[in-house]
Amino acid sequence: MSHTATVFLFVKGTAESPIEQLVADAQCAAAYDTLEKIRTIPEIGEIIVATRSEAFAARVRALGVTVETDSDDEFHWGKCLADLVRKYRARVPLYIGGGSGLLMRAEEWRAMIHQVLAEPNTIVANNVFSCDFAAWSPGDALDKIEPPAVDNDLAYRLIEHAGLRGVALAKNAATQLDIDTPTDLMTTTLHPAVGKHLRALLDAAQLDLTRVHHIQNILRNRSATALIAGRVSSSLTILLERHTRCQWRIFSEERGMRASGRITRGEVRSLLGYYLDAVGATEFFATLARLADAAILDTRVLFAHRQLNPCAADRFNSDLLRAEEISDPFVREFTAAARASSIPILLGGHSAVAGGMYVLVEQCAR
Repeated sequence: MSHTATVFLFVKGTAESPIEQLVADAQCAAAYDTLEKIRTIPEIGEIIVATRSEAFAARVRALGVTVETDSDDEFHWGKCLADLVRKYRARVPLYIGGGSGLLMRAEEWRAMIHQVLAEPNTIVANNVFSCDFAAWSPGDALDKIEPPAVDNDLAYRLIEHAGLRGVALAKNAATQLDIDTPTDLMTTTLHPAVGKHLRALLDAAQLDLTRVHHIQNILRNRSATALIAGRVSSSLTILLERHTRCQWRIFSEERGMRASGRITRGEVRSLLGYYLDAVGATEFFATLARLADAAILDTRVLFAHRQLNPCAADRFNSDLLRAEEISDPFVREFTAAARASSIPILLGGHSAVAGGMYVLVEQCAR
């Protein structure tokens, strides 16, 4: 049995617009912090960094890691990972998405690797239905699945189609936080365990945290109500009950919509989405304001319900409430209505109602 894991850290590092580049740069900074943390772990052998950014490639080579660059416009994440696992003959791969695991401590990475080394035919992931990082054995289990286009499906497919036993790590900010959107940057800024390179970038970005601070105050207020909607897990619901003082309205919809293929097949359905369809964006947010003192929305469920696939720039500008920068008419109208709401509205992707909420709640608990 192999006594070391081979790390495959993927970070794109390039972007099509300034707002996307901010997120890409944050992912690179987080990845660099992670590399500094894990490169001295005895149970880790070779470290391979896959990136499209020549600048990031040059920077991490100084750490003694192997770099694979790819500028192919037809890039397919799953096929690239499978090719690299074969190329480096990785018996125990540890995949890390560039914006994930940034709060994980070295001893937590070690424990994850130890479990896979001790229990072959197992995959340990931060989330088996939507994974951002995972270790598994044997590495060639990838040959038994259709390579997924995005990393979210990796653990699910290895469990369902390669027969691996799935183990999910305990859910907390360290395992669930993943930088995918500007909203993730806003919540990440609040956490004291952020690495020095990412901290420097966040300080320089000077994001407006007003809405996030308002929501923090709501979480501490016994007489207030907060609403959270989207791919909300049962574990987060328990955390909210235990560590916040406010009342909650929770709408959990379409968990696993990517891993199950529902989003690809156009099968996503949302109760809130149907209400939004019926009354329009202005009345939708007026209703939320009658129900709660703050709202956190996983907008990707609402977009998928309408079978919309807005570009990254539109999604990110929506997260920042920059309606004027958005090209899609519906997303622009929706974002303007959110900005005009009488209560603080936090828009984002899955991490807004997952890792980002863990950060907010854990800081309240402190």
